[in-house]
Amino acid sequence: MAGKAKPRFYVAVIVVIFGLIGFAFYRYTHMLPPPDSSPSTAIDTTNKPTETQPNEREGKLAASTEIPNLGPPGTYQLQGDTLDVEISDWPGYAPLIVANGGLEPNPDSYFARKYGFKLKITVSEAEAEAWQAVNSGKTAVTVTTVDVLALYADQLKVEVPIQLDFSRGGDGILTRKDITSINQLKGKTLTVAQFTESDFFIRFLAQEAGLNVKPLQGLDDPTDPERINLLFTATAFDAADVFVNTLKSGNTAISGAVTWAPKTTEVPQTYPHQVRLLTSNRNLLIVADIVIVNAGFAKQHPRIVKGLVEGILVGEEEMRIDPERTLRVVAKAFDTTPEKIRALLQDVHLSNHAENLLFFSSEPGQIGSFRDLYYSAVYAYGKEVIKNATPPEKLVNRTYLEEIAKDGLFQGQQVTLGPSKNAEKTEILERDPLLTKQIRFYFEPNSTELEVKDATNQQALKDLMTLLKLTPGSYLLMRGHLDNSKVAEFKQRGEAFFRRQAVRAVEESKKRADSVKAVLIKQHNADAVRLDTEGRGWDEPLPGTKPDENRRVEVLLFTLE
Repeated sequence: MAGKAKPRFYVAVIVVIFGLIGFAFYRYTHMLPPPDSSPSTAIDTTNKPTETQPNEREGKLAASTEIPNLGPPGTYQLQGDTLDVEISDWPGYAPLIVANGGLEPNPDSYFARKYGFKLKITVSEAEAEAWQAVNSGKTAVTVTTVDVLALYADQLKVEVPIQLDFSRGGDGILTRKDITSINQLKGKTLTVAQFTESDFFIRFLAQEAGLNVKPLQGLDDPTDPERINLLFTATAFDAADVFVNTLKSGNTAISGAVTWAPKTTEVPQTYPHQVRLLTSNRNLLIVADIVIVNAGFAKQHPRIVKGLVEGILVGEEEMRIDPERTLRVVAKAFDTTPEKIRALLQDVHLSNHAENLLFFSSEPGQIGSFRDLYYSAVYAYGKEVIKNATPPEKLVNRTYLEEIAKDGLFQGQQVTLGPSKNAEKTEILERDPLLTKQIRFYFEPNSTELEVKDATNQQALKDLMTLLKLTPGSYLLMRGHLDNSKVAEFKQRGEAFFRRQAVRAVEESKKRADSVKAVLIKQHNADAVRLDTEGRGWDEPLPGTKPDENRRVEVLLFTLE
């Protein structure tokens, strides 16, 4: 019958159907990963960046918090002859390891041979837990920095017997290439680990530049155009990673990161056209590592604490005398190579006995003291964070260092701490200043002489000296300025008269800057070589200010970095 399908037609249809099924099965099985594929070999579409995703997906951002509560204090009880000590893997703790001959209790250690006790040293990165442990009496000794101690001091029952080192390049601030000073961070956002040396580092420099900071709760928190905005991460390395992710994605919301070596060099090397190392702490001596000892234990066992201090100083001396042997000991403890430890120690200045005496002295010196750093941290964090600042003299016990001096040990040691120079003064002053601060000095009426008895002037002078001490090798350029309230009047009296007054204004403003310099030298023993002056007259008034507010001295800090 016409129109009826033939048997061969059905056969052909069946063949086509099975062919299509087979092709579909082939495509399906070849699109799947092999049965033994691991997640690392599969394509991960979750890592493809979007405008806000790069930082959130890492889980590295943390909301701003208050200082953690450490719990009630207790007294460490010595079990047998071995003390429990907790440190992190920072190379500045090397003298302690050298004196102990490693991490484990050692009967041949300096501590055991002379003072009859041993150390069991544990390496941990859980800093908050370490402070809780030493405060509660679970451990006898731990390590921290002066700035972090200032945060927790009102909770801690500890004493500080010795400084271990200064960080000299281990901390740094990475920024986008167009940012050349701290002042240019105004209104920008940086990533940083909260309540760490990095946090203090940026707060200190912001304060010196006359800027405040705003802690952010997250990416959606509105930024403040008048402050440096801080976005927090769990660690300093995370801060760098979050910043790098924004570079990769093209997101410009984050302008930089405060981080640690080796990120401070690796990131600018990887992104040379996008990132600069704005500054490190190589010549900003504001991160100082110290030992803290459980207060109850120290009171019961002062001889052991003296032995601990003496052994650390011996370890520091041995590292200078016999670096090859001591580097091997430290490398083994940190499970790395001597070459790696040698490289890491380039970012560290180990403090000897003479430098410790100066560091804990109340006498003014040419380098920063424990007191200088401690109060710098208190002021940088402010009362919003440090509500009850413990006086530093309640924390420090200088007795052990003084007894060691009476014993005649370490005679002839000198203070070797100084600037790490890589350029001459003329070259440095040609660079962009790291920061600029405006200071309102008061002068005698109708005079260029500084009113030296004025309390505001005295505090400003002290602040400048602290800045000089904490930044060895830096230079201050002080620019004098006058108010411009009479400029219109002078112009009305003719061009010649106006020009004479303009020249006189420059001369007068320089004399005022010179007067500040002279008082810094005479009263505070400032190094004259590190101070330069200029007069700018009335030509550079601050925008939005009253005329009398421009009777000021502008201070520019130039560093060796």
